[in-house]
Amino acid sequence: MRRRLRRWRALCVLLWRAGRWRAVVVGILAITQGLLPTALILATGALVAAVPDAVRQGFDSPEGDRALVALGLLGAAFVGGAVLQTATSHWVRVLDNAYAQAVHDTVAKAALGPPGIARLEDPDVANELAALEEVERTDNFLSTVSNLRSVVQERATGIGAFIILLSFAWWAPFVLLAGWRVVVIMIGRLVEHGIELGFSAGAASEMRRSRYLRGLAVEAPAAKEIRVFGLASWVTVRYAENWLASMRRIWRNRFTEGIRTVGAVAAVGVAHTVVLAVLGWEASKGTISVAQVVVFVQAILATESLGWVGDPQWATSRALVVAGQVLDLERRLAGDRSLVKTPATAAETATGPVGVRLENVWFTYRGRHEPTLRGLDLTIPPGQSLAIVGENGAGKTTLIKLLCGLYEPGDGTIRVAGQTPQYARDRIGVIFQEFLRYELPLRANVGFGNLALTNDDDALRQALTDAGGADLLESMPAGWDTVLARGYEGSRDLSGGQWQKVALARALTAIRGGAGLLILDEPTANLDVRAETELFDRFLELTSQTTTILVSHRLASVRHADRIVVIADGRMVEDGTHDELRALGGRYDRMFTLQAQRFAAESATTGTGDGDA
Repeated sequence: MRRRLRRWRALCVLLWRAGRWRAVVVGILAITQGLLPTALILATGALVAAVPDAVRQGFDSPEGDRALVALGLLGAAFVGGAVLQTATSHWVRVLDNAYAQAVHDTVAKAALGPPGIARLEDPDVANELAALEEVERTDNFLSTVSNLRSVVQERATGIGAFIILLSFAWWAPFVLLAGWRVVVIMIGRLVEHGIELGFSAGAASEMRRSRYLRGLAVEAPAAKEIRVFGLASWVTVRYAENWLASMRRIWRNRFTEGIRTVGAVAAVGVAHTVVLAVLGWEASKGTISVAQVVVFVQAILATESLGWVGDPQWATSRALVVAGQVLDLERRLAGDRSLVKTPATAAETATGPVGVRLENVWFTYRGRHEPTLRGLDLTIPPGQSLAIVGENGAGKTTLIKLLCGLYEPGDGTIRVAGQTPQYARDRIGVIFQEFLRYELPLRANVGFGNLALTNDDDALRQALTDAGGADLLESMPAGWDTVLARGYEGSRDLSGGQWQKVALARALTAIRGGAGLLILDEPTANLDVRAETELFDRFLELTSQTTTILVSHRLASVRHADRIVVIADGRMVEDGTHDELRALGGRYDRMFTLQAQRFAAESATTGTGDGDA
């Protein structure tokens, strides 16, 4: 009961967010419309009671007047019902759209709320988000208010019938209510249990997998390999297996609950039989009139509105579970905001290059036992260009994510411009190895470096020019408003090299917008070493007045940085300039020599070498 009350409260909270006065208006209209059948039952009884006397004494008699009044009330109830139906339907559609938007906004804000990404990588949170996404894709989700209106309306009708039956026998409506409540409880358990299983770890995980496999079958990114490698049958079979595995959990439990529901329906039959039998007995004795029999029989039949309402109640039960899950997710992810450490006193001004300091930083990924970073210490003075190198798995990308505030260190402190990274986000610009290719206009793809400059054509043009993409804008059919993706009218997709320029332009826009620290985390990994070296050299030239961090596994590309640090086993093992580290003869020197030899061999084979690795 407590859990169900929490879900009703969650649904009411989301409705309140969707539109306070609209929710109140829809509620009043639904209740009023639900009470109209009660008015019809009473008007019918009054008409049946008045007609015989009106026929005997004439319709111009007082009895005739009563019959006409009853007939008028009956007609008014029908007309009022039609008017209310039109008005209610309009406001329900409006609130349905607003409610869907409120749920979308709540889920999006919950997912975007945590300052880091660790919780989003938690399998439980990922499963819940996937389950909510699946719910939002269904038609019933867009009719939440409509279904709720139907349930409220039916309940109002049932309450009206309940009150009428109290005048027949005080126990009669309670017997019928008990029977219908058993049905509601049984079917409610059947439905909600199935829905809850959809949010469970096993079913949600299997559903996520099946949706991923379906995407492989029908979406463009995987289309080439699926066809070339002949994977169509494999994908469709695995999709079916995972989907059926998730649904079988629900089906098994629905079968068990369904057996109990059959018993509940039998209980309703017994309750109706008892009440109708007593009513018939009283009528046969003449203790109640024909008009009363008409009223009470209608009221008995109308008590079905206290039972299971059908599809609307099924959808409402689903909406209750979803609403509870949405607010629970919001509450849990909102708690992560408290993990953001309070800002320290800023050591630098709000403009210009920033300093970076890491002291005894430890970090371990969720589900792993061995730490990725082990007591790392690193200080970067404002304006310095630093290169971070090391073998795969050394912790380079993890370090960058910590510097961006995407993870919290397990121990130690990180300061950017004298503050925790989360509080210094406006001073940080970054291009990750897997940088996003937004299916949005060129303007957005460049301007997202700093939203305030999105409509500043001069600033965007300068950033794109500095990134080597001056000719890119001229080739766009709609200029800055050209969508960079296939499948849109007047759109244009880009090559890998062109996307690199757009990403670099986005980073340069961040600098123009005030970023004092700019990070390149291997965004050029798909370029050859010569192209990457040229890009990094250009980047260092353009950001000479900014603190920069370059991450690369190609040492020749970063040798012109002011300083190079080598990361191994989560620690900084070497620190110096390119020449100093070569002279040291340590790990960096061995890695550089090995890469230079390989590059020289490749150049000799292709005839493109220039004698300088």
